[in-house]
Amino acid sequence: MKTYHLSAWEQEEYVLNQGTEQQSPQVLRHLAECAGCRSAVARLEHGVAVFRSAAVEWSSECLATHPQQRLSVPMRRLPVVAMRWAMAAIIPLVLLVLAFLPFHLTSPRVAHPALQPSDDALLEEVDEQVSEAVPSSMESLTHLVSTQSSAGSAAAAPGSKHIVQTN
Repeated sequence: MKTYHLSAWEQEEYVLNQGTEQQSPQVLRHLAECAGCRSAVARLEHGVAVFRSAAVEWSSECLATHPQQRLSVPMRRLPVVAMRWAMAAIIPLVLLVLAFLPFHLTSPRVAHPALQPSDDALLEEVDEQVSEAVPSSMESLTHLVSTQSSAGSAAAAPGSKHIVQTN
């Protein structure tokens, strides 16, 4: 029977989750049965422990030798540098707002209802524009149609026939 060993990912998960209840039963059973995976996990635990102790030792040495190390940048210069960066960021924004400000100030003007022409006036204006003079080449056709509602022939030209009959 061929057995599969724990992957590096599974070994790391085991070391990180030690002492918690997040361990899978399959991983625990495999570690109990497989000496190779147990030794790989032991090496990983040893490496993490050595790194942890080295980091703690280095940190405590640094705090012991330099408990209050000053910043390398003088405190009086920090506001000046920060102010320069703030101005460099604000100036383009102000210029952008000033560039688009005239477009917002000149909004379309709404005419007052009293100043708007009435519907009848608008219809008369449209009628005048549509009722343009007939070209001279088509003047003879204007006499064919009667515009009067009476049966008289006053609108018809002499010798022309009525096309439209009114009753």
